[in-house]
Amino acid sequence: MNWFVSAGSRPQAPVRLFCLPYAGAGASAFRRWQEGIGPDVEVLPVQLPGRENRINEDPRFDVAEVAEAIATRADRPYALYGHSMGGRLGFEVVRELRRTGRPLPLRLYVGGARAPHVTAPGLFDGLSRADDDELLRRLADGGGLPAELFAHPELVELLLPLLRADFGRVDGYRYVPGEPLPVPIVAFSGRDDRAVTREQNAAWAGHTAAGFTLHELAGGHFFLHDQLPELLALIRADLTVALAAEGTGAASTGADGPVAQSFPVRAADRGNDKF
Repeated sequence: MNWFVSAGSRPQAPVRLFCLPYAGAGASAFRRWQEGIGPDVEVLPVQLPGRENRINEDPRFDVAEVAEAIATRADRPYALYGHSMGGRLGFEVVRELRRTGRPLPLRLYVGGARAPHVTAPGLFDGLSRADDDELLRRLADGGGLPAELFAHPELVELLLPLLRADFGRVDGYRYVPGEPLPVPIVAFSGRDDRAVTREQNAAWAGHTAAGFTLHELAGGHFFLHDQLPELLALIRADLTVALAAEGTGAASTGADGPVAQSFPVRAADRGNDKF
């Protein structure tokens, strides 16, 4: 199976960035990242099954499969970025890597993602139980589907099984409490995000014992498209700090820019509920 889509090998890059998409999206959601982040980071978007060049595969997958695929390419320092569904998926992937004794990432970056223990309903919740028309309407209203897609009903028909599988994963997610990660978490929040609040992004602080930073960016839930240069600049600067710390063996808690805010990690922040 081909789990990765690359814009070209960068063997000289000292760090890799694996990217996990939001529900319904494929690796092409990150097609502009390699060019935008610079030569010192190799971007490897993860191509989950059931989408794009894997459209003929069953769109359901296990966290362990994704973790194993990433572990096979972790031959140098690396980080994970996950957006929305991809944020929680990234969190579970790091937990699986820790459980199996694999190398852990320098950073877990999460964008527009509710912290794992957050149970408050969101804009895209319940879509796996909606009929086709409501599912597509709510996604379009929330910016999750481009308007031009609806001019191609055959593409919509192809996408529906994937959308149902992904939102089944979103609706079926159940956080199982565990030890906080020994990996710094950096969260990105859209100021106008109607799906995930700033507080739900900030709640990631309770899931790391290695430092937490929250960056706020202009834009809504899909700021990774609208604010890409700013997002990549923040990630690139933070990875520079992380690599320097890795080289000296020092702990690192993230690079704080003018829109960043750091939070202490408190036991009370950790979720203890299942949902």
